Parts: sequence; C-alpha cells; structure tokens
Amino acid sequence: MKFEREFFYDEVKDGFYIPGIMKRAWGAGLTILSEVDRICNQYDIPYYADGGTLLGAVRNGQFIPWDDDIDIMMLRKDYNKFKEILKDELAKELSLYTLETQDNHYSFFATISTHDVDVHSGLLRKYQEYPFIASVDIFVIDELSKKPEEEQRRKRVLMGFLAILNRLKKKPEKNEIFQEELKKLENLISVHFDRDLPLERQLYKEIERELIQYNGKDSERLACIPWYILHEDCSYPKTAFDKRKRIPFYTASLPVPEGYDAVLRAEYGDYHRKVRAGGAHNYPYFKKFNTMLQKEFKDRWMPEYSFSEEDLQRPEIQNFRDLAMLTVEAFYSAQTELMDAIENREFPRCLSKLATMQEEAITFGNAIEQKKGEGTKSVSLIEEYCEALFELYQSISEQGGRADFSKVPALEVKALKKEMKNILTCLENLRAGVQKDFKKQVVFLPHSEKHFASLRPLVDALLEEEEVECKIIPIPYYDKCGDGRLKEIHYEGEDFPKGYEIVDYNCYDFSIELPDCIVINSPYDEFNPVWTVDSAFYSREMKKYTKKLVYIPWFVTDEIDPKNEEDGKAFTNMEYYVTVPGLFHSDLTIVQSEGMKKAYLAKIKEFAGKDVAKKMEKKISGAGSCLLRDKEGQGIKEVVECVKAFSLKK
Repeated sequence: MKFEREFFYDEVKDGFYIPGIMKRAWGAGLTILSEVDRICNQYDIPYYADGGTLLGAVRNGQFIPWDDDIDIMMLRKDYNKFKEILKDELAKELSLYTLETQDNHYSFFATISTHDVDVHSGLLRKYQEYPFIASVDIFVIDELSKKPEEEQRRKRVLMGFLAILNRLKKKPEKNEIFQEELKKLENLISVHFDRDLPLERQLYKEIERELIQYNGKDSERLACIPWYILHEDCSYPKTAFDKRKRIPFYTASLPVPEGYDAVLRAEYGDYHRKVRAGGAHNYPYFKKFNTMLQKEFKDRWMPEYSFSEEDLQRPEIQNFRDLAMLTVEAFYSAQTELMDAIENREFPRCLSKLATMQEEAITFGNAIEQKKGEGTKSVSLIEEYCEALFELYQSISEQGGRADFSKVPALEVKALKKEMKNILTCLENLRAGVQKDFKKQVVFLPHSEKHFASLRPLVDALLEEEEVECKIIPIPYYDKCGDGRLKEIHYEGEDFPKGYEIVDYNCYDFSIELPDCIVINSPYDEFNPVWTVDSAFYSREMKKYTKKLVYIPWFVTDEIDPKNEEDGKAFTNMEYYVTVPGLFHSDLTIVQSEGMKKAYLAKIKEFAGKDVAKKMEKKISGAGSCLLRDKEGQGIKEVVECVKAFSLKK
C-alpha cells in the first residue's frame, strides 16, 4: 500500500489521540496484509477482515482510532491451504506462527509477523519506518455442533485445558493436585500425555483436535472456537460467508463477508455505537518491544525523554523593552534627586546632575536608533527631553556668580521648579513614546498551516491590542526515519492564511529580540519518533530567549478520566503528549478544561512522581482551547485572557 506522509503524523480522531508511532504500526501491519492479499488472490484463497479491522472498514474505511492491530479470519479449509502455500510464497522476513509450526507459539490464533525488532534501513523502509515486530492476526473459523450438549462438552474440555495451562505457568509438574487434575483431563479426552516430554506443546496439539472436531458435519453456525467458549453469543450464521465483497480501506480495499452485519452484531452487538474497548491492558502491543530495542541497539536507538528538575528551571531574561523602561524610570529617579537639589539650592550639584542626565539620555537615544533606526518617535522625545535639561542647565548657570546660593530669591527658585515641571512633562511623553515604540512582543511558532488553527483566534485577539506586537514565525519540521535520523524538511509558511504578516524564521534573531512571550504548539522536541521541528526551536532552546514560554496544544480530545476503565487507552496515550519536554520547559500550558488539567497531572504523577505533579499544578491552566468555543466564543476569550494575564503582566 502507498501512504501519504501525513498519514503517519499524530492526529485526533473521534476525540482520541493517535500517536505517530501507532500510525506506523498500522502502516507496517497493512504492508504485511498486502502480502497476504497478494498470495490469497493469486491462489484464490478467501479471507475476511475481522474484529476491529472489519468494524473500522465498515464504519468509515479506516482503523478504529483506539485499535492497535490487524485482524483477519479464514475458514479452516482455506486456512489449511493457505498454510501450505506460505512455505514457498511468504517474504523471507516474515513467518507464520501457529500451534502446529512453532514450539514457542502458544496462542490459539495464528500470526504472520516480522521476525524481530529491527533498525536495518531496508526493512525499515519496507515496513513504513516501524522498528518493532509487526504482525497480522489470523482467527480460524470452525463449525459448531448442531447438538448443544456436544458444545457444552467441548466447552468443559477446553476450559479444563485452560485451567491446566494457567497452572503450568507456576511449574507445578510435581504437585500431586496438579497431577490429579491432569489425569482427569486425560480420562475426559481419552489421551495419555508423556510426562517426559514438554507438556505444554502436547496440550496445545490436543486443543487443536478439539477445535476441528465438528467440521464437515453440515453445521449451520460458525465461530472462532477459543473465543466462543468465553463468549457464547459470538457465533455466525454459515450463510454470512457464502459470498464476499471488497470495501474501501484507506487507499486500498479489504475483503469482508457479504453478511458482515451478522458477524459484527455477533462480535459487538450494536456496532454502530462507538465504544472504546475498556482498559489499557496490553495496549499498545508494541510497548513490550521497546526494552528489547533499547537493550539490543543501545545508543543507536532513539532515547526516551527522562524528566530532570533542571527542566523546571529557567533563566532570567531582560529584553530591550525592559531595559528601556528601566532607563526611563531611572530618569524619573534622577528627576527627584534634581528637584531635591534645587529645593536645597545646591546648584553646583544640580549642574553636575543635569550634565550626567543629558549624557545618559544621549546614550539612550543612540541605543534606540541602533535598535529601531532613525526617525523613531521616542528618539525625538529624548531630544525634547535633552533640550529641556539644557534650558534648565542654562537657567541655573546664570546663578553661578552668586557667592551665597542660599540668598537666591525664592521667585527665581520657583521659576526653576517650573522648568522642572517641563522636564517632567517631557519624561511622561518619553515613557509613553517608549511604550509605543517598544510594544510587548508575542511570538507564535506554529510548524504547520493545519495546526495554526489552534492559535489563530488568539493571534487575532492580540493583534487588536495596541500595546502588543504579534509575530507569526512558521518554523521548519522534518520527517524522521524509524531509527531517529532526519528525512525530508518541510516549511509551510507560504500556505498560511492570507492577511497575516509572516516572518521568515531566518530573519528573526531570538538572542537579540528576546520576546516577552513565545507561544509553541509542538511540545515533543526530539522525542516524537515520526517528526520533529528544527532543533533550534526545541522548547529547551526557546525558553532561553523569552521571559514566558507558553504551550498551547494543537488539538483537543474527549475528556479523560484516569479512573474510568473505558478511558484506559486514552490515558495511556497521554504519555505521547504530556510526558514530553515542552510541557515541563514551558512556564504555562493551557489545556482544554479543568478536568483535563487533572488528567494531565495524574499522568505527570505517574511519570515523574507526586512532588513534580504538585509543582506542575501551578504551570498548567484549564482555561480552554481556541478549538473549543460556545456560541459567544467563550473558549477563545478565556484563552486570550489567560495569555494576557500571565504573559503580558509586569
């Protein structure tokens, strides 16, 4: 199958977050399925989508968002033919694992899978950059007996086998009670097990005989027997498999029973109602392979993010605006000192102070010109301020011939104070001019036009604020190979909505600008296995160049309750967007609700401990999302107010 590159990116579907690595698992599974499909078509062997794969295909031609594998089913006679043909037809990197063929396969269903975890480039390319073991599960369908009592007997036998197999995990071969139960099972099925040979393999082979016991006896119903003994409602009318058809599945198609409605109703009941399979359990299945990769490939394998207390620390940042305003405030302090000197008729001190004040003002004006260029309003205001200082200097100098400054007439002192008021007016104008020339700067760093939607309403609101300067700087991002190496670079700045001034990331120097606030919506840094923004824009780098780093997720999900079993998979997947660097480096993260804030903190506690979760509680806000709003646009208003209150306050 061919996939568009966007297929593999993280996304939210039906309110459920699907990480990119899951997309690669799907892609690898579909690649194996295409091999199965090729062989079955060549040799005219019927097979059918099953389970979640069938359900997703019927609903909308895609995977169910919370499914993590591919299931197909075959009738026993077709499966037997398929097994024989595979010996010569299956790609060399794949194997069929069954009870009959592998000593280390102990499952009731067969699996076609890659042999091992692998980071070799050839197989990574073929299997969609997926480094773990990829597989397709095959459920074999057998006939049910027409006689209920025979099925009850088969159920007792198979449950007996399961009980023995469960006890075998504790290695109780010498236990007398275990041996007695094993003897009862032997009597029930009239078989003797060789105690000198591995018992587990013998048990599975006898189970296989039980599964096919009623095949070929004109049954009216079919079932995957191991599943049926646990779920007696899960059987299908034989007529459902009389014909098959193909239905769309992504860019290809899947074969399904023409009577798929009966199959799905048997498996799911009201299958049109979307219900997430409860509990995380072994989801996602590939997590168990991660330790294997870490152990086998060590430093050649991608690292996992580990929290450090340093991630919560941040440097103190002062930008030019801060320094400019501090300089103006210093001029006010000097003004107060000057007034005090005039009140006390300390005119030599006044002259010295005025000279210093003028030098500092000229230096300040030069700095502003260097930063903003000529013609800046605040520079002309500094010139007016300097002129007022000079006029006062001249007026005081006229008193220089007096032997005793204490005898300067009060009327002349009053005139000097009036000139001081003129200087104060110049200072007030200068303060307003500096605030206008140097607005608080908020920089947005979206990487894709699609994800800009989560920021756009906030950008629009801040563009209307007179004291705020917004800069939209789309940043480049890369696709990644399965072993972590970078692939193609992408830049979508030209695709952003018209009407916005887009700043070229190559033309903005963060180390000089030091914006008041940087807003990101990619928190992963290098720890997303499928894609990454350019490393220069990782959260750990950005926090070095701003007073406030704010993270706003590019998505919203359904609400997640960590204590609700049905939310188990959704809570598991939170590790892909919560336990990532951007969340910990940011000074503020704005999530969609107070309920989701609690879910975030629960995941953080699970990941980094109670103390870290307590610290992060102050850094996460449940103000809302620009993607969620009521009729009055309240969701957007709350996000805007949250950003303004936090990032633009003094």
